[in-house]
Amino acid sequence: MRQTGNPGKTKQKASVWRLGLLKAGLSKAIHFFFPGMYWKHAAWSALHSIWLIALVMLWLGYVNVMDGFGFMNDHMNMRAFVNDVVLRKPPPDNISDRYLVINTSKNNALMPLDNDNTINTVITDRRLLAEKLKILDEHSDKIAFVLCDVFFEFPSADVEADSLLQEVIQSLSAKQKFVMPAYYNDQERTMVPPVFEGTTGLSQYRSSYLNEQFLKYSFILYGKHKQAPLVAFEGISGKTMEKKKLWFIPYYTLGGRWALNTIIPEFRYIQSDFVEGLSYFHLGLFEDYFIGEGQVVVIGDIEGVYDVHQTISAFAAGPIVLINILESLRNGDNIIALGYLLLLFVVFFYVTYHTFFYKRELPEGKSLFQRIWFFVLEKWSYFVILALVYVSMIFFHHYIHILILLSYFGLIETTGAILRKKREQQEV
Repeated sequence: MRQTGNPGKTKQKASVWRLGLLKAGLSKAIHFFFPGMYWKHAAWSALHSIWLIALVMLWLGYVNVMDGFGFMNDHMNMRAFVNDVVLRKPPPDNISDRYLVINTSKNNALMPLDNDNTINTVITDRRLLAEKLKILDEHSDKIAFVLCDVFFEFPSADVEADSLLQEVIQSLSAKQKFVMPAYYNDQERTMVPPVFEGTTGLSQYRSSYLNEQFLKYSFILYGKHKQAPLVAFEGISGKTMEKKKLWFIPYYTLGGRWALNTIIPEFRYIQSDFVEGLSYFHLGLFEDYFIGEGQVVVIGDIEGVYDVHQTISAFAAGPIVLINILESLRNGDNIIALGYLLLLFVVFFYVTYHTFFYKRELPEGKSLFQRIWFFVLEKWSYFVILALVYVSMIFFHHYIHILILLSYFGLIETTGAILRKKREQQEV
């Protein structure tokens, strides 16, 4: 049987033809999104996009001023609307599935007035706390970690109770399943440890400048001191958060991945989610049969009697803030993913080109609809930035400050319009 043609050449021609179609399609797409662009425009747009990414990373990770609490409330409302109505995301797991929450606000002891104490001081009942921690220590193979949000500032009047508490704290710490708060005095630049020896981490929040509310949270404070939820996360996950430097620029990694040290945490659990007897138990009522497999035990003033903070989700007790911080770490909210950087680059490249190098010549609209449509087309870049902000917030949990970006590009556009007008006047 006689064979006609060359199959190899036929396949090669088909491959060349498909490659030609791909190039033609890519060329049309580039011309559609970036009409009239040539390599100088592309180079400048790329450089400016990289600069904007650096600016965003700086703001997200280092700037803690004028965040705008009301503005962030609008952010959170939009996020809730998209998640609940548009995406229909299921609610988070029940708190009790992941956390064993123990409330200390109703189990207190009194430090009486004496030569050392000028007033009667209310502290957590340390004998009772030692008994309950002993139960957790005996079941340490079952629990994931103990995050004790009780600051032991000074010894109690019960020396024996303090001795029992010290023993169990050291035992849990040796098993790498315990952390308690320490305090850093930033005026004296000294660490104030608790009176007991054991694993410690900071439990301090910084309010944003001009805001008294809790908004941003830093995992490592004062250069090297780790916060208690980070210590707990490292113990649970085996990952470590480290501060590094690229030349003189500091950056952070978590488990070897680039991460932000400072975030606006998402509140997956709010104060109203914590119901007595269901999602938390009082210290005096806690027994071993409450313990579930793999739970993180959180001990503190869950009801917010002595420890409460104003947050984006209204008031929240200190331990609830710490639970949400731990959830942020577990969900990787502070990780800078490659896909996120690529998204920023593409959007900034598009907006840069259409702000600096391309201006649509739009006719004057006659009808109301035409005028609105032409206005949208003229200000299209601003809508793209707005979309970026919400995509960043909802899907990546990074809260870009939209007012900063809009002001930045608005200033550029205004300056460009003034320079063009002066140039036209000079030409006339």
